[in-house]
Amino acid sequence: MRTREYSTDELLLIANNVTGEYTDKQVRQAKLELYNRGVDDKVIADIMEEKEEAFMRRLDAAARAEKARMDKQNEKNRNVSYRWWEMLVIFIFAPFYLCRQHYLPSDFFPKLKQLKAEKYDLKFRQRIICLLAGDMVWIFIYWVYYSFVKN
Repeated sequence: MRTREYSTDELLLIANNVTGEYTDKQVRQAKLELYNRGVDDKVIADIMEEKEEAFMRRLDAAARAEKARMDKQNEKNRNVSYRWWEMLVIFIFAPFYLCRQHYLPSDFFPKLKQLKAEKYDLKFRQRIICLLAGDMVWIFIYWVYYSFVKN
């Protein structure tokens, strides 16, 4: 490693081994070169502290930006609706959603949990209404068939 070719800032990064990609030998060489250039330990510590603070500010700004993006996406999701034919399919096949085999009680109606987690409030309500209405219609048809037609 030719330490003379590196700038002081690069040597500071190597000497503090922030990323963990440098060997102990390379770290020692970088520190020796910094010492030869007249940079003392206090200056190195101050510079690294400033860089760490700047990094933390950038990280906080990125986290705030991501949260704002997620909030905006969740706000968009709140008013997304099913198409009429999707609701018709859910309505018609409602009892079959109940009869599907689930291995864990926590896995019961995974689509509803997904809609709730992704803040699809309108879709969540539409799905529940279609499932309940579809189940009631199937029960009514079953009751009419076995009460009046079978007898």
